[in-house]
Amino acid sequence: MTDYDFKYSVLKLIFDEIEECIVYEDRHGYKIYCNESYIKHFECGIQLTEEDKEQDILKRKEVIESNEEVEYIKKIIRSNGDIKYYKVTKIPITNGLENVVGVLSIIKDKSHKYELERLRDRFFSNIKHEFRTPLNMIFSSIQLLDYKCKICKIGNCKDCFINNLQLININSLRILKLSNNFIDLTNIQAGCMDLNFRNHDIVSFVESICDNINNYKKFNGISLIFDTSVEEHILRFDTDKIERVILNLISNAIKFNIPQGYVYVSLIVEEKYINISIKDTGIGINENKIDSIFESFSDVENRLTKVSEGSGVGLALSKALVEMHDGKISVNSKLGNGSEFIISLPNIINEREEVDISYYKVDRNSLEKIKMELSDIY
Repeated sequence: MTDYDFKYSVLKLIFDEIEECIVYEDRHGYKIYCNESYIKHFECGIQLTEEDKEQDILKRKEVIESNEEVEYIKKIIRSNGDIKYYKVTKIPITNGLENVVGVLSIIKDKSHKYELERLRDRFFSNIKHEFRTPLNMIFSSIQLLDYKCKICKIGNCKDCFINNLQLININSLRILKLSNNFIDLTNIQAGCMDLNFRNHDIVSFVESICDNINNYKKFNGISLIFDTSVEEHILRFDTDKIERVILNLISNAIKFNIPQGYVYVSLIVEEKYINISIKDTGIGINENKIDSIFESFSDVENRLTKVSEGSGVGLALSKALVEMHDGKISVNSKLGNGSEFIISLPNIINEREEVDISYYKVDRNSLEKIKMELSDIY
């Protein structure tokens, strides 16, 4: 092996280990060399459109004429339908007379970055919408009240004032709910949220939540029914967190139900898990949306039509809170036949701790929590 062959084989070995795609073309676009990464990304399952080919020709021409490197983003659709984004850097290669004899292209896969940017844009787009709607309602109500104060006598407009004050209160609660969900989900992802595990009667706990909702308000005549064959069962869990999960799931069951429909809440004790089922008679979920339903800002809320507001953060938060209990949450649904969400909590207690009954002795503003959780139902 000559010294030249040895150097070439070493360089080839190095280039083939590089993650970036490398290809060298002459002035006319004929490929002189490409590494293994380029072959993997661009020689398998790629059918370039005429537009893509034209872009490469124009960029190569630009490099040759300017004798300067050019950067651009290239979008590729693979044969399996996957979309990839690549950052392409084309560098002019010159001879001793500074004449461009070829173009070296270094191509980096930026698909992950662009996917994150797409999710970020979607996130902020949803944030803008979810906060703007209640704020507009609040501002409109305030403007109406201000107008009424100028033209009416207060005593003649009592009902008008009460109705608009209720609108302001409900939409303020919606903003508070959104803010709490965003902050808590962020804290969980950052590992900054703690749980307060205590021993409680899970049966009475779930039943009291259902009773409080029934005592609060009826929505489109929807009936909330709690049923279980178990009278009492002690479990170790955080009441604040699990209450939030149950309220969120019941809220969704009401939102996506049909008029005069039903929401059934039941509790089943198994050896390893306590299963809390929340089932509705609503419109159900499309099968191709089931896998993404617990993602933040999942568009599953547009099941058939957006019958009420919601960001999708609630389900992501609920999943995170249940998993912090070493539990799991699942869904069974079929479009047009309702949905069933099942919370499975580990069937364990703290043997060294007595049962905590403070939840039933102290008024923890449960009505305010219900008002906030159900504030986006109208």
